[in-house]
Amino acid sequence: PTALSEALLCPSVLCGRDPDPIASETVPMAPSVAAEVARLLEWTSRLQAACNSGIASAVEPLFHDECYWRDLVLLTWDIATFESRSNVAEALAAAVPNFTHLGLAPLDDPHGIVGEETWSTIDGESVSGWFSVETAVARGVARVALQPDAGGFDRCSVLFTSMTELKGHEEPAGQRRALGHVLQAVQNRQTWFQTRQASDPEQPYVLIVGGSQSGLMLAARLKRLGVPTVVVDKLTKPGDSWRRRYSSLHLHDAIWLNDMPYMPFPDHFPVYLSKDQYADWLDLYAQAMNINFQGSTEVVKASYDAKVAEWSVEVRKEGLPPATIRPTHLVLAVGNCVAPNIPSVPGLETFQGPVLHSSQFLGCGGAGAASEWQGRRCLVVGSNTSAHDIAQDLCEHGAEVTMLQRSPTCVVKTERMKELAAAAGYSQEAFDRGVRAPQTDLQGAAVPFALRVAASREWVENVKVEDAEFYKKLEQVGWQQTWGEDGTGCYQMFLRNFRGYYFDIGASSLVADGKIKLQSTSLKEVRPSSVVLANGEEAAYDILVLATGYKNMTEWVARLISPEVAAAVGPCWGLGSGVSGDPGPWKGELRNMWKPTAQPGLWFQGGNIAMCRFHSLHLALQLKARYENIVKEPQVAACRAAALGA
Repeated sequence: PTALSEALLCPSVLCGRDPDPIASETVPMAPSVAAEVARLLEWTSRLQAACNSGIASAVEPLFHDECYWRDLVLLTWDIATFESRSNVAEALAAAVPNFTHLGLAPLDDPHGIVGEETWSTIDGESVSGWFSVETAVARGVARVALQPDAGGFDRCSVLFTSMTELKGHEEPAGQRRALGHVLQAVQNRQTWFQTRQASDPEQPYVLIVGGSQSGLMLAARLKRLGVPTVVVDKLTKPGDSWRRRYSSLHLHDAIWLNDMPYMPFPDHFPVYLSKDQYADWLDLYAQAMNINFQGSTEVVKASYDAKVAEWSVEVRKEGLPPATIRPTHLVLAVGNCVAPNIPSVPGLETFQGPVLHSSQFLGCGGAGAASEWQGRRCLVVGSNTSAHDIAQDLCEHGAEVTMLQRSPTCVVKTERMKELAAAAGYSQEAFDRGVRAPQTDLQGAAVPFALRVAASREWVENVKVEDAEFYKKLEQVGWQQTWGEDGTGCYQMFLRNFRGYYFDIGASSLVADGKIKLQSTSLKEVRPSSVVLANGEEAAYDILVLATGYKNMTEWVARLISPEVAAAVGPCWGLGSGVSGDPGPWKGELRNMWKPTAQPGLWFQGGNIAMCRFHSLHLALQLKARYENIVKEPQVAACRAAALGA
């Protein structure tokens, strides 16, 4: 796991040191450290002068031939990565003048912001450091990684910049928190509840469709920033999308990865939360963060009026006539599991037993329900996460289960993923050192996606060796294991396709032991009480569970808005890696996520919990800047075009 974290998640490990935060400001600076600091300060001074000149040729000598600049909104009003010396120089020279000036200074509170010391070095030559950054309108952080060239001249290999707040519109936290109660007599004083009701907008500036974790995290940030926002969801409560899933479901990521903004989990919560515990937390979060959540409200259709820069969104609330909401911005936070993907199989409609998509499978119930499933013949079609979880649940309750693996899947022990997260700083040990998820998020974001590929491949090779016996047993029963087309494993599969993997919590052992039978083929035909496989075998079943995934976001956008808008926006997710399901060209960032799209006023918020937590800040800041008229769309478009070379 350390190998992957070195270039994938944690710059502190990348720099060859213990990520344990050290209060370096209280320790006398050693001569070698002073020299490193001087190198960084000298380089940043040259960068400021070169960027403020707006001349690319002045910026170019400061970077290596192979280099990267990753910017999260601060200088490009975009989430973008630029690769190669010429591209980085041109982008910086074009972007910085739009903000009047660029100012960098050593980070005052590195441990509170990024959870690690300001300066670090490796091999006695390379040096890196964190800086605070200011533009005319915003503040942020930057990380600079320098390596001397053959002549001893320091050049940058990776520059990272990220916006953290807008000047004059800082979140009302800490010393800026509201008093909450006027400490004197007031005639006709309003209660807190009355004030809350009065603040809920009828026509919000931002409408968020999807009220589970991704929508709530963004709504909480917008609430703190004072942007009128409404969240709608077709389900009644924020946690219902989890509550309705199969009963055995747990979060597969450890708890340290899954904190929500402003409300970390209590320290007695288990490492792996059950879906019902998480569902209850989402309900509590929406209430505690004072989010305007409107449940039992289905979005039927949306259209955009370019003349007035406004959406018209038709909604239907249970028991009420259709209504129209007219926001300026529409955020789709429904995730990558929008509509079930039901395979087209001849005869499927003739099957006499239950046919359930994985989203409809509610689980086998408690221990007393085993008799209901005892001996029932169940076919689970699919072999990714939901398929394994459901097959395990059925098997544990006495059913005779067969898993139909239609294509290779990447299985990894959950222990390995926990170790990987810990190496990146998401662990109890890091928590005990005072490092929290937002700090670790920043550390990981400082590494461009392009630099994570080789490390992913190295990690895969280590896992193959460490768990060789585990994979041997699976192979002996016919399991088809994949590590991706380029051998980079589950992390890259997640970034590219959001599917194709399973973190083992027991089902793989059941498969290896033959307690869950395995068929590695595809469905050819379904008959009233049996199925015929592509290999010619026919077997009788009582229940069919289709763990066949979900349709992509593009199809949903086409139905909700229009096929033309869906085509203009393009894919939502993937890096453009060129592998199956993630066609090129290479983008270097996840397509259309948390950033402006080709459709004005349309945004996407999604990904895993950690990504939603981190990038909800960047999306919220972009929406706040527009709400306060700090920037207007033509300015943003010009800035993005200049930086992206459009």
